[in-house]
Amino acid sequence: MFTSTLAPMVLALLENDTSIIATTQSSMSPEILEYIKFAKGIYQWLVPLTIVILLVAILGNGLIVLSSPWLSSPVSPYLKLCISLAAADMWAATLLISGLIVNSYLPVVTGYKKTSLCFDALLEMFRISGMLTSDMHLFALAINQFLGTMYPLKYKIMVTTRRLRYIVFCLWFVPLLFVFGWFVAKEDDGLRHANCSFNFYRRFPFRITIFLIFMLPLISTLIIYGCILVKLLKAKVEFESYCTDRKIDISQNSQNSQNGQNGSKNSKTPASRSYSTRSTNVYSKLKLVWTTLLIVSTFSLSWGLCVLYFVIVCEEGCMLIYNENIGLYLSLFLSSSVNILVMLKLASNPFIYTLRIKAIRSSVDQFINKIRRRPIDPKSFYVHSLVPTTTMEPTAI
Repeated sequence: MFTSTLAPMVLALLENDTSIIATTQSSMSPEILEYIKFAKGIYQWLVPLTIVILLVAILGNGLIVLSSPWLSSPVSPYLKLCISLAAADMWAATLLISGLIVNSYLPVVTGYKKTSLCFDALLEMFRISGMLTSDMHLFALAINQFLGTMYPLKYKIMVTTRRLRYIVFCLWFVPLLFVFGWFVAKEDDGLRHANCSFNFYRRFPFRITIFLIFMLPLISTLIIYGCILVKLLKAKVEFESYCTDRKIDISQNSQNSQNGQNGSKNSKTPASRSYSTRSTNVYSKLKLVWTTLLIVSTFSLSWGLCVLYFVIVCEEGCMLIYNENIGLYLSLFLSSSVNILVMLKLASNPFIYTLRIKAIRSSVDQFINKIRRRPIDPKSFYVHSLVPTTTMEPTAI
């Protein structure tokens, strides 16, 4: 994918000549040779650094996925989608490491000679589909929370285990089938080319298609969360207003009746218990929404900027053309920046999950204690294991 290389123009120059850098000096201009030398110096330290960041992402997301069996039952659809999203991030980080080594470090730093681009084509195909899979996961999370907030009584009927499995299957395989169609659509291009040279990848039609497919679910996700926030914040205001009125009523009653009514003062009426339960649901849903919005916003600032750069800058048909409208050094800086943002995003997600979602934090703690063969505190386990289905995640979510 476009995040597999930190300087697309370097690879384009090298792909035009299948020999190594040292043998192409006579056929390249001094400006190009100087740029390749500069890029090589940057790659020698930048690629290993980004690989370390991606390894953190793989370990963090892998820990969340491996600890999923320790989630207390019943596991809510929200948590199941989060685990699937963590697996998608782990898969994306693994593919990015492969791309950095194969597409960036080996050909630019070591001068490795490529005889075929078939492996590169497969790598790009899986990487693009992986990005779309993560995007669709966020959209599915938004739909899930929208149904749980707007239609809490019908939620369990609409979101069944069977339907959720089908949705997760589609989230993983539909983007892959769609991208695969592009790689086999034309003769002498993509996987149907003798050397698997995917020229369509560098042109505007393919890039605008990926941009639109990526942005439409992302924008829809933000709109859905806007509607959810309006609903929950309104319910929060109503509850706080109710609490204020209750305090005033209790204060007045305590002044009017000093004797014989202590029992009635200390007991909760059915209405107050109902509002207490509703307040718990509202606040827990608000916390989940803010957590998911944090994931969505960081996703937009990383993958979103990466896709925007992808559609604006290319070799044919885009707003900016490599080495014509945009300089080589500026292209190196921009592509490096957006790629590093993506990698930091993948590495930060596990911390968001464990710091903001108690159910996942509890399962990770139990998994680590299991590996270290440390006994689990029964009291701590009881308190944390009940969190997902009581306070943190009501039946609506």
